[in-house]
Amino acid sequence: MASRQLWCPSGSAYAPESLVLAVREGLDGPPAYLPAPRPAAEALAELADGVEPRRLLRLASHCVPHCLNRTADTCTLATRLTSPPAAPAPLPPCHLRPACKWWTQSGPPACHACPDVATRHPGPDR
Repeated sequence: MASRQLWCPSGSAYAPESLVLAVREGLDGPPAYLPAPRPAAEALAELADGVEPRRLLRLASHCVPHCLNRTADTCTLATRLTSPPAAPAPLPPCHLRPACKWWTQSGPPACHACPDVATRHPGPDR
């Protein structure tokens, strides 16, 4: 039986399936979630030259086995980020949640940490 494809909420800007989930308020600012995900290719065409996409866009792409944040089937980034919220709080909006690697692996604590993540990888994006 084929496994379901999970998505990374801090994914590649240039993967063919990449989606924009939110636009940041200024470089590295908090994300303002879009009413519906948008193909990243469309948004990338609108960015100014020299702007690293993840500084302005919250992107999602497929969770891949060769990711720098992966050990076996575990996303170490999600593990490092998660801690229970101090008090019960509503989950932030998310179109990705049903297929999100972080949600599947860590549940609500990952969702609470997610808006604060701005990922930048050294070297190539994929």
